[in-house]
Amino acid sequence: MDILIVEDEILLGLLLADALAEVGHRVLGPASCRAEALGLVSEGIPHLALIDIELRGGESGIELAMELRRRHGVPCVFTTGQPERARAHRELALGLVAKPYSPTRILEVVRYFETLRAGERPAGVPRGLEPFGPDVVPVSAVLVEITAPAMAACASPGCSPAIPASLPTQTEQRLGDAGVLEALTG
Repeated sequence: MDILIVEDEILLGLLLADALAEVGHRVLGPASCRAEALGLVSEGIPHLALIDIELRGGESGIELAMELRRRHGVPCVFTTGQPERARAHRELALGLVAKPYSPTRILEVVRYFETLRAGERPAGVPRGLEPFGPDVVPVSAVLVEITAPAMAACASPGCSPAIPASLPTQTEQRLGDAGVLEALTG
């Protein structure tokens, strides 16, 4: 899946780009402002954009999400430390992942939307994702409404859902805002 990352915290953006590329996604960015993001989109329309709300130079990720949706039909997920602002503009995005978050959490969110885009039902909404609206999700190039994600039941004793091999299994590192440098320096 082609994913645009718009994040003004360059270290966090690079960590996300590396994690997504490592599991096979084509990453556009990270971009830290509107002009960079639109320049990347001019090279190829992404299937999903992960957008921070506060961008470099005081620019608005909300306005960028509106423009990406209107001009290019790009579905967005807000990834931000400003969840109230994201909720106030829920009509522009598929959902919200509030900071701090880990690359693992973003991988799970992307896998969720990738599954929906393929026309399949995911096992459930990933932890940390707050879906918006009337459950509007991307499927192929159109938006489709669904009633609710299906839940996979595990009938046998001791059964637990399988974690895909492509997801990191180490302890989740929380990133975002002040946690980025701490995560990198230990």
